[in-house]
Amino acid sequence: MHISGFKKVLPYAVVVFFGFVGFSMPLPIFPEMFLGKGSSVLPISYSQELKTFLLGLIMSAYPAGQLIGSPILGKCSDRWGRKKVIILSLIGCLLGYVGTAFAVQSSCITAMFMGLFFCGLCEGNVAIAQSVIADLASDDVEKKTVYFGWINLFICLAFIVGPILGGVLSDRSISSWFNFATPFWVGAILTSVAVVIIFYFSEETRKEQLLEKKLGYWKNLTKGIHQKTLAKFYLVNFFLALGYFAYFRFFPVYLKEVFSFSSSQLGYIIAYGSIAFAIAAFLFLKPIAKKLSPEKAVAVFSVGLALSIALIFIPNASWSFFFTTLPVNACLAVVMTYSSVLVSEAAPPSFQGQALGILTSVQVSAETLTGLGGGILASYDSFLPMWVGSAMFVIAALFLFAFKGKNKDSFAQK
Repeated sequence: MHISGFKKVLPYAVVVFFGFVGFSMPLPIFPEMFLGKGSSVLPISYSQELKTFLLGLIMSAYPAGQLIGSPILGKCSDRWGRKKVIILSLIGCLLGYVGTAFAVQSSCITAMFMGLFFCGLCEGNVAIAQSVIADLASDDVEKKTVYFGWINLFICLAFIVGPILGGVLSDRSISSWFNFATPFWVGAILTSVAVVIIFYFSEETRKEQLLEKKLGYWKNLTKGIHQKTLAKFYLVNFFLALGYFAYFRFFPVYLKEVFSFSSSQLGYIIAYGSIAFAIAAFLFLKPIAKKLSPEKAVAVFSVGLALSIALIFIPNASWSFFFTTLPVNACLAVVMTYSSVLVSEAAPPSFQGQALGILTSVQVSAETLTGLGGGILASYDSFLPMWVGSAMFVIAALFLFAFKGKNKDSFAQK
């Protein structure tokens, strides 16, 4: 472990943890909010198909904001520094959480969408944290992989805490103060704490700042996409994101529809799977880095991930998920870490923030599609989004196996 470097990464990792706690708290309550027979925020007259579609629409709001905001925030962090930009982005997220909480309390779907969209628009902590790692690790792939693994470890820890916390905080039987809006208020509080952590405990790692007078959103977005190696890895990440967001978003919906899991039960099953993710990230990433290149690791474990998700549907008993979710989350730990390393390794230091910001946009564009398209598929059958997601993992692996090449493009510095 590279202790000195990790101390610089730690404040950003903690902020990522808080950010994903806020993001994951609503996951177990969204199905109950929209599909619950006695607790839905939607009118009783709405059909089940319409409720499921609106659920998918709300799920797509946050990533739709990220799609636009992430490249801008990544570029800004390259130009003005990581610390300043992440503080501004966190303040924006804070305002978004407050607006969403008010919208949920008033059962205003339009305002709820706008609040979540604004949260996503200002959400730049993952891309900036990954840029910090790239600043510190430089061309040391093993070191970078370990640091990226630690970021993903904090993310999965958030997915342990967040869903359980969201299920508890929305349960009125525990306290009369709790309701569907409570997790969003807590998200606002955690974001406030994150601002303090970055302000007092983080260091600026981007020493050389860019000199462009204009941010050039579309110019810089297309600059990364037009690089052959980066474009290939962005395409691979797009298919991967279609796969794992289909799983993240619609596994709880499947459990709700088929087994009638409550919000708190959904929180516990999501947290249980995240424990497997955490263990795999802690134990396996470094040994894999010594034996497999990032490309091979992503390709092999993507196939394993597709097979693991398919196995979930074979047993028809709720207790089986304690076994079938373990290999899924273990493979996710490897795929999600190394898919980010692919992009970071293909980009030069001066383009790290932008490259990783574009990566976030690519991923959240897939997340938006899974929210909209998955909602439509789930209205026919709740397991269909995850079957389609499994196919996306296979496609991503085929791209990596079929198109092997160098990991660096020739960037024109402008």
